[in-house]
Amino acid sequence: MLKGKLPHFASQTQRDLGEEGLSTWKAILSQHKLTREQQIIDLFHRGLEVLNINENEIPDLKILSDILYEKTGWKAIFVDGYEEGNSFYPMLAQKIYPVGNFIRDKKDLSYTPAPDIVHDLYGHLPFLADKEYADFCHRLGQMSVEFMDREDLFRQFERFFWFTIEFALVKTPNGNRIFGAGIASSVGECEYALSGKPKLLPFDVDVIRKREFYIDDMQDTLFLLENKDQLYKSLDYLYQQVLKDK
Repeated sequence: MLKGKLPHFASQTQRDLGEEGLSTWKAILSQHKLTREQQIIDLFHRGLEVLNINENEIPDLKILSDILYEKTGWKAIFVDGYEEGNSFYPMLAQKIYPVGNFIRDKKDLSYTPAPDIVHDLYGHLPFLADKEYADFCHRLGQMSVEFMDREDLFRQFERFFWFTIEFALVKTPNGNRIFGAGIASSVGECEYALSGKPKLLPFDVDVIRKREFYIDDMQDTLFLLENKDQLYKSLDYLYQQVLKDK
């Protein structure tokens, strides 16, 4: 039995986000459609196509979840609000991704610290439509829950998730591209991350697992992957280093 607490499950029927919510969705995705192909790694764009996520409508999560399950074995569920680590990581270990059943205020089109349906559904689910990426997230979830009774050790996995799955960049033949879903889901964060203003550090597991992060502002320091395989192959090393700290 997995450690941790149950998430705050929302209704499996999507909350009516109303005309204003749909207007917000359309505004964000329409604006981002103009620039995202030059900003984000290609597997994100393939995921948008596989899941048929577009600017015209807020997708039915059950339909997306069924497609996701067929492709990678993952499911997506609605939750009420932000999930803390002791409920979030057990869900990853079970191949479940939580989606906040609300949408940001229209004044926060470019950026919001709250993980809403734009951040979770638009930002994360396209990545999880890639089998290799999805398997990586599953393994990360499985490893992290082994250490939930030791906050200092568990925190190292939270930092790793933050600086990779949420906020990493990656080198490509066409220049640096966004790998993290936390950046990909925000028009403002995408522009800022590739502007040359944030400090870029080479990907280093030992630096990342000891580095604290903040959630309420643009990220002024980002880690740059040589390629996605560098990240996927780093999990065993992370696990062994955390074990040494036990």
